[in-house]
Amino acid sequence: MNTYKMLAASAVVLFSAGLASADEPTDISSVLESYSIALADEDVIAAQNWVLAEGDVFTVFEGSGVNIGWTDYRDHHLAPEFASEDINFQVYDWSGYSVQIDHDLAVATFDIRMEYTVRGEERSRDGHRTAVLTRTEAGWRIQHLHTS
Repeated sequence: MNTYKMLAASAVVLFSAGLASADEPTDISSVLESYSIALADEDVIAAQNWVLAEGDVFTVFEGSGVNIGWTDYRDHHLAPEFASEDINFQVYDWSGYSVQIDHDLAVATFDIRMEYTVRGEERSRDGHRTAVLTRTEAGWRIQHLHTS
């Protein structure tokens, strides 16, 4: 292969790689959005599709609470909250994603808006979150969530 053809082929490969990586922040935002919709729908089975669910790789730091592993978070946080008649969410919205990617690891920061009722009392809360995602064979998956 002559030098011109090799340079042209290299440019196509590099350009294509750049196009593929340009979509990654959107892919990551889509994963986070899909996960938040599953939580808003109180659907732990759908939510599990977007996290590293095996073992204790998935972690959540929420307020003063810590959950290690999807099973721990699902069984000791989400399921009891969803089953509670004392808590009812009207709005659970994630938005304003900012994504940084380094190879197979991504960090996303974003906002959350919640409007909910606790024991008949209307409440609302705006907060910020950080997510760490890992690229897997199935696509990007959430490894860690931190809320404030």
